[in-house]
Amino acid sequence: MYEEWSTVHLLEEPDFAVPINNLTVPVGREAILSCTVNNLGKYKVAWVRSEDQTILSLHTKVVTHNSRIGVTHDNMSTWQLRIRQLKESDRGCYMCQINTAVMKIAEGCLDVYVPPDIINEDTSGDLSVSEGDNATLWCKATGHPTPRIVWKREDGQSIVLRKGPREYAKARNFGLKLSIIGNQNNPEH
Repeated sequence: MYEEWSTVHLLEEPDFAVPINNLTVPVGREAILSCTVNNLGKYKVAWVRSEDQTILSLHTKVVTHNSRIGVTHDNMSTWQLRIRQLKESDRGCYMCQINTAVMKIAEGCLDVYVPPDIINEDTSGDLSVSEGDNATLWCKATGHPTPRIVWKREDGQSIVLRKGPREYAKARNFGLKLSIIGNQNNPEH
């Protein structure tokens, strides 16, 4: 009797080893999104900007004309999309794609942190008022996330505004209107 043995190799489909981490990175720095793939075999990895489907890289080659974009591969299973000198316009989600028959996609999102900056021309300066007069102060700032403006007195104490007979609120917006300035508002604000 003759026996024949065959070896059947089942090719496993590639898959993502771990999800892509979402990142928050300060403007001007470098963001690195990592995509780890198991069993890549003959397939290729591409990085694509989700918002507009712009292809950024295909395998080890960068195909976008944006010189701030780079791709690195560790010769194992991790592909990194590198975005240098981050701009606010880089904020968004990015897809790591594997070109299987049914495309496999993992997505990671990038938030670009922009530190708060007070807009001097839209901010009131020093203001002198007589006792019994009203005063309006304002402060505008940019940044991402949107800065929260909190007014404080020069002595560091919160400014408490009376909204009703027993309701009080702290001053927390870009404008501050102080009505009928009197000694109870001292020390200076």
